[in-house]
Amino acid sequence: MTNTPALTPSLSVSPATILLQGNPILIEIKDTDASSIKKLSFDGKKMGVFTYQNKPWVLVGIDLNKKPGTYALQAELTDGNIVKKSIVIEKRDKTETPLGIPEKLGGNTKESQDKLVATLNEDNKSLVGIKTENTALWTEPFVAPLKQIKVTAPYGNSRKTGAYSIPHKGVDYRATPGAEVMAINRGIVRLTREFRNHGKTMVIDHGLGVMSYYLHLSKYNVKEGDIVERGQMIALSGDSGYTVGAHLHFAIRINDIAIDPEKFFELFFL
Repeated sequence: MTNTPALTPSLSVSPATILLQGNPILIEIKDTDASSIKKLSFDGKKMGVFTYQNKPWVLVGIDLNKKPGTYALQAELTDGNIVKKSIVIEKRDKTETPLGIPEKLGGNTKESQDKLVATLNEDNKSLVGIKTENTALWTEPFVAPLKQIKVTAPYGNSRKTGAYSIPHKGVDYRATPGAEVMAINRGIVRLTREFRNHGKTMVIDHGLGVMSYYLHLSKYNVKEGDIVERGQMIALSGDSGYTVGAHLHFAIRINDIAIDPEKFFELFFL
């Protein structure tokens, strides 16, 4: 009787082709299970491991402004073995488009532009460091937040507003006023709050640092602390905050890094 040699664990990265600034990365740890992984790190930072489709995985968010180059991905196993892989991040083309300030926020004046940027920074500080569960709350693929998806402004472009260039760290979807907005997966509602610029905003925690953000809403249908299910109607779209028309600004963050939502969905529609 011969012994079958043990398989050597390896790291498989999706997408397997070009990885740009702002992209999410889905990493499968092959030929082992989650209990055998002591630690997985990217660029020296520890990442959470979750089980999906009975396999261990890790989600990594690449910052929109991360310096292009080669970064280390490393898994430390409980038996002492270490598995490594190099990740090459390439530069993203960032188009700049003009965007004015609506009259409700003061119009296109220097004073309004200064106030917009100052208050936008304050708004964004409130959306960082939100509590997250230390395990994944989902077991199924993610779904779109609207019944019909049409991108009107992509992730990664910059909005030119007077002397300021404001990075767009989400995606704008066409949505008529009052359109139903759905939770992209199971999670816990961590925030329902109205901001000057983001308008009525909702944040859902999906665990392991994965958060979905829904901005410019007109109405909330759930409250903070509620557990929501994949595809559940959670709010209605609107034009609250800094908008020039009704739409849904949708964002996803992984450990407080805002990534391209369209690329995130591609990872889970395989």
